[in-house]
Amino acid sequence: MFVTAQTSSHGATGPIGSPTSKDGAGFLSPAALRYAFAPGEEARAPLPVLPGLEDLAGRTVQPGDVLRTFVFPDLDENLTWGATHVAVDLVFEDGSRLSELDPRDQYGTLATARGMGEGKILYADQWNDVQVSLEAAAGRTIAEVQLAVQAPGSVIAGTDTVTGVGAGEIPLSVSGTDDRPEAARAVELTGWIDGPYLGPAPADPPREDPVAWVDTRRGTYASRDFSRGNTLPLTAWPNGFAFFTPMTDARTRRWVYEYHRRGGDDNRSRLQGLGISHQPSPWMGDRGQFLLMPLAATPSGQAPDASPEGRAAGFDHAREIARPDVYQVSLDGGTHLRLAPTDHGALVEIGLPSGPGEPHLLFEGIDEHSRVDASGAVLDGTLQAWVDSGPEQGYARAEGSTRMFVHAQIAPLPIGAGPAEGATPGAGVLTFPEGTEVVTVRMVTSYIGMEQARHTFDLELAGRRFEEVREAAHAAWTQRLSVIEVEGASAPQLRTLYGNLYRLNLYPNSHWENAGTAEDPAPVHASPVLPPRGPLTSTETDAQVVLGTMYVNNGFWDTYRTAWPAYALLYPQLAAELADGFVQQFREGGWIARWSSPGYADCMTGTSSDVAFADLALKGVDLPDPLAAFDSGLRNATVAPPFPEVGRKGNERAVFTGYVDTDTPESVSWALEAHINDAGLAALGELLQGDARLDSRRRAEVAEEAAYLRARSANYALLFDEAIGFFQGRRPDGSFARSAEDFDPCEWGGDFTETDGWNFAFHVPHDGEGLAALYGGREKLREKLEEFFATPENADLKGTYEDAIHEMDEARAVRMGQFGVSNQPAHHIPFLFHHAGAPHRAMEIVREVQQRLFVGEQIGQGYPGDEDNGEMSAWWLLTALGLYPLQLDAARYHLVAPLFPEARVRPLGGEPFTVIAEGEDVPAPYVAGLTVAGREHEVAALDHADLRGELRFTLSPTPSTWGAVPPSATAPGEHPEPLVDLLPPDPEDPLRDDDSRTELHLPAPGSEPGAVQHGIVVSEAGELVIDLVSFDEPVDARFLTLTSGAEEGGDPVAWRLEISDDRETWAVLDERAGQEFRWRRQTRPFLLHEPRPAMHYRLVITESNGPLVLAGVELLF
Repeated sequence: MFVTAQTSSHGATGPIGSPTSKDGAGFLSPAALRYAFAPGEEARAPLPVLPGLEDLAGRTVQPGDVLRTFVFPDLDENLTWGATHVAVDLVFEDGSRLSELDPRDQYGTLATARGMGEGKILYADQWNDVQVSLEAAAGRTIAEVQLAVQAPGSVIAGTDTVTGVGAGEIPLSVSGTDDRPEAARAVELTGWIDGPYLGPAPADPPREDPVAWVDTRRGTYASRDFSRGNTLPLTAWPNGFAFFTPMTDARTRRWVYEYHRRGGDDNRSRLQGLGISHQPSPWMGDRGQFLLMPLAATPSGQAPDASPEGRAAGFDHAREIARPDVYQVSLDGGTHLRLAPTDHGALVEIGLPSGPGEPHLLFEGIDEHSRVDASGAVLDGTLQAWVDSGPEQGYARAEGSTRMFVHAQIAPLPIGAGPAEGATPGAGVLTFPEGTEVVTVRMVTSYIGMEQARHTFDLELAGRRFEEVREAAHAAWTQRLSVIEVEGASAPQLRTLYGNLYRLNLYPNSHWENAGTAEDPAPVHASPVLPPRGPLTSTETDAQVVLGTMYVNNGFWDTYRTAWPAYALLYPQLAAELADGFVQQFREGGWIARWSSPGYADCMTGTSSDVAFADLALKGVDLPDPLAAFDSGLRNATVAPPFPEVGRKGNERAVFTGYVDTDTPESVSWALEAHINDAGLAALGELLQGDARLDSRRRAEVAEEAAYLRARSANYALLFDEAIGFFQGRRPDGSFARSAEDFDPCEWGGDFTETDGWNFAFHVPHDGEGLAALYGGREKLREKLEEFFATPENADLKGTYEDAIHEMDEARAVRMGQFGVSNQPAHHIPFLFHHAGAPHRAMEIVREVQQRLFVGEQIGQGYPGDEDNGEMSAWWLLTALGLYPLQLDAARYHLVAPLFPEARVRPLGGEPFTVIAEGEDVPAPYVAGLTVAGREHEVAALDHADLRGELRFTLSPTPSTWGAVPPSATAPGEHPEPLVDLLPPDPEDPLRDDDSRTELHLPAPGSEPGAVQHGIVVSEAGELVIDLVSFDEPVDARFLTLTSGAEEGGDPVAWRLEISDDRETWAVLDERAGQEFRWRRQTRPFLLHEPRPAMHYRLVITESNGPLVLAGVELLF
């Protein structure tokens, strides 16, 4: 083994090329120790002391001491993760070793070289925080600090040879010269060490204060190249209108806080501003950014350097306080900042250092699309500003973002106000008298205008002190975070628990403002989904201002899986308000955004608000307007969208064929998500059939629509290719896109969104039994799942992506086969083991994820991938309770072993329940039995309605026979039955070409009798007769569908569907009158309530709105 305090062979004093860390530096220290060893080597070497660190030799271990080391294993090209088999060991003067004392890291992993490697707790190519309690060694004196390695043999690159090199074959060295043989260096396993550091662990917060356990920086030690959350350290009100964040880069709308990667030469963080944010995700980008930053004092009349680099001030990241209710930091030079939030604003206190010169305070936007008016500040302390950050300013994925207005009050009064040198155009600098000790800024934001901003200021900040504002925010967060109380949790688990609840409650965000009083609110909002109506001024928006609430900032493709189910479980009253805030988008703009940021963004696959809101209703959430929620989804399901930012792509053909074809990128993802959403909408429609608020006609329509959507939700089977055993894309002609020889399920992209064919091989959460049938039964489904978890992800098949995307590297880092739990498409997959008769396998997998992938929370990690609007957090929260919402159309949870001995769940507005886990080994992952409210429960799933009283799990260290297969949409032993159109396709006939973009124009009923076209005639009675289909033997039909044209005025109003066996005598099978098509290019289903087999079918149109226009006709079975 080779360990050196000198530079590597590349001349670096730390790792180079990390996706998250500063190049050439340690984690805390300016330099790090490099180690290298051979595959199969078991060795120890003295660990040199880094410059500036204490030599631990001679130190006596005190009670409460913790050994903390930062480890950076390099990922070897053979993907063995061999460099993770490393640990710091202590040799004591009595001859004993730390490694002999069963040392454990903060997550319970054995902290020996072998234990760390086999525990798979360390991530490669990034720094890892390893904290080992020395309680068992208290009183012993350290003689030597060693680095230990114990790696298994590895495959040498380019060969099939397995090598294991003994310790004696590689000389131990602490020198700075790497004189090992070239062959040894070629296969070496390398990495870096910063530390170790010895001392007492910081005191934990009081357990009764959940807010104090939250570190908002969790998830920020990430980048566009590798995500451990990709969050911002946001201090804000729960579901607040505005966020506030420290900025280490004041010129970006994406990764504004990279405390390590953007550190200075001394490896300390640099602050460039404290800013307003509305960022839902770095991938969507921020908007409405506005910041302030104290500038160094200068002699009177001398302008300060306001450039981002010139004003950047160092700070100690370890002493930064980043909580939901307060942000606080001390900057080099003696300046102190602290901020407490309100819903629409914040109070900021800036403590200034004593010394000569006049201090300054900068206000600016991040680019030229902003203006600050500081002229009133010297008179009455008033500052006003506006910021533009929409598509017109080049902001991608910011559709609906309108002008933001800022109103601020500054105290004490500045003595000067002027432009800022080096800042953005339109920035302003306030200058204060020499000797000023504290500057207080109270500021609020509005999307409506300055008058509303001033009104909000009076409601939220006028006359309030810092502690008042902070205490109010603390109280609001305490209420949200107190819904779960647990016993037996470790400190990392508590940080994860409350940090996840914080993230869940951070999104979605209010987009409304109060035009009334605190006692009698009058919600209004600047609409992000309606077109602007000018004029736009420096004091007033050009957006349409609409009465009512609205919520924004949500990517439903991510959040429908766990975040919205978590709202239903933990915050049912709030969930109703949040959902209706998105349904308001439908009421105003006609659609709910797929990705609201804040308006309609062309991003991601699926209209997943459909199933998200259906799930809420099924779980008893009292939606204010459930019919509008259903109608919003119905439009998504049955209408070809008029522009790409809304609706379901490919629907102009998919509504007829039953699948999205390969003319639409990511077609399999679009199709399978559509079937999940159809199942949810069907369930919501079935619920609405009994809603007395609907008139009888609408209830009847909803019943038909629900039946149609329920049948259509089985269409996932149309994309299953038995020849390859996977779902894959189908071309417009119906053929599968790839042959068995060409299809590689490990290849990313193409027909799959952000993953590969393996991770979409199980994308049927609503029908596990039907999925099993496709694979040949439950045992075959289990075999497929086992193969999935055994097939490694090597991140080497980028497919249709230009470069390897970050999700590929994150999935590889999971090290659980193809299971990319680092991204949402895989989150449900373990729970399909329940439908393979092996729920214990799901329990094993979930427990492994909980134990080793939600780690690093104290250094800004904490997640295995993007934490999207609370979804990754909700996955952990729900599974920690032993629940997973697999079947969102059934209000049912699939069960695994709870993480804690006891969890008390106290939903806001819901019925409380307690989850108890007991057994010989409570942390064991296997369920051996369950009682619900005292009754034995044998099924491995539980309905939401049964979450009451006590759920008492009996756990076992070994798998048991408990857990019957949950019910599913497809009955056991049956196969899914997709809808089939009985009409043969005809590319020349607009009614049968399976495309709503083409339409047939016909005369209105009552026109002159005679033939028209495509065999259609006007009868002597003036009726349009459309001969649909003839069969050789009688055939049943279930639905008739008609599709309206692109323009108003030609829809059918009344018709008869007639049948015959001889084409002479016709009987009415179904008759309709007074029908309406609410949307253009809408496919409406009509259930045939009393179907009868027949050989001939025809449609007779008896009334229409003017000359008839139809874009499609189907007869479905």
